[in-house]
Amino acid sequence: MINDVLREAAERFGTPVYVYDLAELRRSAKDLRSQLPDSAGLYYSLKANPHPSVVTALREAGCRAEVSSPEELSVALEAGHRPQEILYTGPGKSLAELTEALAHGAVSFSCESATELRRLGRAAAARRTRAQVLLRLQPPTGSQAALSMGDGRQFGFTPEDALHACADVPDNLDLRGFHVYLGSQLPDRAALVEAFATAKDTVEEVSRATGVPLDVVDLGGGFPWPYATAGTGAELADLRPELEKLLSTWNAGASPQVFFESGRRLAASAGHLLTTVLDVKRRPGGVVVVLDAGINVLGGMSGLGRVLRPATGFLNLSADDDREPVTADVVGPLCTPLDRLSVRASLQQPREGDLLCVPNVGAYGLTASLTRFLSRPAVTEAFYDGNQFIHASRQVLTTEKVVPTAR
Repeated sequence: MINDVLREAAERFGTPVYVYDLAELRRSAKDLRSQLPDSAGLYYSLKANPHPSVVTALREAGCRAEVSSPEELSVALEAGHRPQEILYTGPGKSLAELTEALAHGAVSFSCESATELRRLGRAAAARRTRAQVLLRLQPPTGSQAALSMGDGRQFGFTPEDALHACADVPDNLDLRGFHVYLGSQLPDRAALVEAFATAKDTVEEVSRATGVPLDVVDLGGGFPWPYATAGTGAELADLRPELEKLLSTWNAGASPQVFFESGRRLAASAGHLLTTVLDVKRRPGGVVVVLDAGINVLGGMSGLGRVLRPATGFLNLSADDDREPVTADVVGPLCTPLDRLSVRASLQQPREGDLLCVPNVGAYGLTASLTRFLSRPAVTEAFYDGNQFIHASRQVLTTEKVVPTAR
């Protein structure tokens, strides 16, 4: 996205503001699909960015929806996804949640335990319907992922768990196959192929042991892309032929419908965060730059120490080429020492009122932030298609009274 468009968005809406490019979403989807076999499907994981405009653009680009909450399901339906093609995932689906999903026409679920299978069976029985199930499998080994699902013991069945669970599956559930996700941000093409091969081996092993057919297999994702800093993802050239070779043979001649999934690789490059410098403080330990955007706007989970703190990169859109770079700690406006966006960042000499840009935040930008912390104003999200302004919106949370349910 060219800087003139970004400056125009900041003038029109003020800061902080997220600016998204629908044309870039389409390009990213086309690029990733070109590296997958023609026979494979691609899910967009709404957790990366559930804005209806993002979800609609990626649906139009050929992506199905993978959701893990009632609100994400609602957005996917609003964006035009067919309910029977949506995959509902997550390790803790309540009976009410499953019942609501079935009521909206969702029928495909990634289930993660024997308890959840029984719960989904009850929900389907109450709706007098059937559900299609993929058994999510816990990876038997780790991976090279920056965030490994092998470290998350709450996810999926072990092979032994799956064997026991398959002995007592509710009659109104159809076991169609398996779902494996090894982790996010695999570093390169070789690591992706290794991860998908591990997932395939796991699926085939459990299929042999349990008798669950290989009709549908979701091998997960992990396609890399930078977060909140300049750059592009690892080159995926030649991934396609390696995946075609990997998927050319299956147990007993099975020919499953194979899916991959992605959030970051599809959405990250389409988003930019614009923020204004409020103050520049020179301290004995170095320069501190205070912005009008903090962890309430970007990377709130890292502010709580729950995931690695991002080394946020900034482009100074107000600086001329003659400004020398400085090294600074960059913080937000919140009343907490946790509100740090970057430590020892390099940026062109900042001044009060400068407009800074954070690239690659179309995924896990606003949606991963502490939007209610300290009750700061909601952030505007502006959408462009190339240079053309499309629309802008702001998500406003409200408080409503709740009537207790009868026990």
